Amino acid sequence: MLKPRDGSGKDEGELTGGKRLIEQLKKRHGHFADVIVADALYLNAPFINTLKENGLEGVIRLKDERRMIFQDAERLFKQDEGKKASFWKGKKKIEVWDLSGFKMEGCPYKLRVVRYHEQWEENGKETERFMWLVTTLEAADYRVLWEMMHRRWDIEENGFHQLKTYYHAKHCYCRDAVETIFNLIIIGFNVRELYLYRRSRNFAGSGISRKSINRIFCDDLLTEKVKQILCEKGG
Repeated sequence: MLKPRDGSGKDEGELTGGKRLIEQLKKRHGHFADVIVADALYLNAPFINTLKENGLEGVIRLKDERRMIFQDAERLFKQDEGKKASFWKGKKKIEVWDLSGFKMEGCPYKLRVVRYHEQWEENGKETERFMWLVTTLEAADYRVLWEMMHRRWDIEENGFHQLKTYYHAKHCYCRDAVETIFNLIIIGFNVRELYLYRRSRNFAGSGISRKSINRIFCDDLLTEKVKQILCEKGG
C-alpha cells in the first residue's frame, strides 16, 4: 500500500512503493521471483538497482523518445545494427533489433535494448506498431522477451481493468480492516481467473464474458440448494 502524504509533502509514488514491496518480499520469502516485468514508469536507475541488489532481473517498457538510451539505440538501429531474424506470432510478423551494452546514469549495470516492429492485418487494413524494452537479461531470447511484455499487457487489460471496473479497486484501501477486505477481493478474483482459464479450458475461446460468468455464479449462489449446503453444520 502507498503511504499517504505527510504534512506538506507529496503522496508516495508507485516507484517508492514498488521498491519497498520488492525489499519486503525478498526479506519475507527469499528468492520469490526471477524477473520483474514493468511499465515505462519504472525505467530508472534506482528501481533497476533495487532489482539487481535483490537478485532479480528486469524487463521494462521504453517509451520516452527524449531519453538518451532511446536515442543511442535508435541511432544504431537505423543503421540496421542488431537486426535479428523476424518471427511470426499468429498473424503478426515481428521484426527485431537487439543490442546490449547501453548505460544509464546512476546505474552500474549494462543494459540491453530491444525494438520490435509488429505488422498485421486488421479489418482489411495493414496495421503496425513499434514496441521498445530495456532489460538486464543478457541471454534471454528476444522472442521470450516479447512474450513477457505481452503477458504484462494481459495482466493490465484483464487483471487490473477487471479489478478497477467490477471490484472497486480504485478506492483508497488504507486501514488495516479495509486492506484485509481488499486482499480477500484479490484472492476471490484470482480464484475465479484460475477456474476460468485452468479448470474450464474452453473459456478463452468461448466468447462468454466474465460479467456473464459472474451472473451465473451469483444466480447459483442464490438457489435453495446452495443455501441449504451453506447452512448445514460443517458446510
